[in-house]
Amino acid sequence: MSRLHYYVHYLRHLLVANTRHGTHSPFVYRLVDEVFYLKRQADEPRDKVLRLTGRLMERFAPRQVYRMDTRLPDGPLDFVIIPGSEADAISARLHQLWPRLHADSVLVVEGIYRHAGVKRLWQSIQAKPEVTVTVDLFHVGLVFFHLGQAKEHFRIRY
Repeated sequence: MSRLHYYVHYLRHLLVANTRHGTHSPFVYRLVDEVFYLKRQADEPRDKVLRLTGRLMERFAPRQVYRMDTRLPDGPLDFVIIPGSEADAISARLHQLWPRLHADSVLVVEGIYRHAGVKRLWQSIQAKPEVTVTVDLFHVGLVFFHLGQAKEHFRIRY
């Protein structure tokens, strides 16, 4: 994806994205209020994506964290970090991992607008019937599998 397309997508995101006040889901509202919009603490990284990932891990306290470019652990996956590169390889790997995800799993997809392939991967994840809540923060996308919740997609300014 060209640099121009990237900035056009970013501008569009800023125009259509909501803050916590435009969010009608109690789950997403609390997430935005209590995780995304907290002021940066001195011990937190400056990088927004790293800071958010750390806060999400603290919030959901996963037993099994897996970053797709590392060695795969055994058992169900509670928290999966998907780097925003090599979309085809990641897509194939995600297809293999999908059965190991569960109702409390969280996916963090980095760089969802950096490359056309990653954008297509993000859209294919959103379309999966098991996925109930997705949050587009432009630099990162979050995926949740809450049972009994209606399928919703949110764009949040971050």
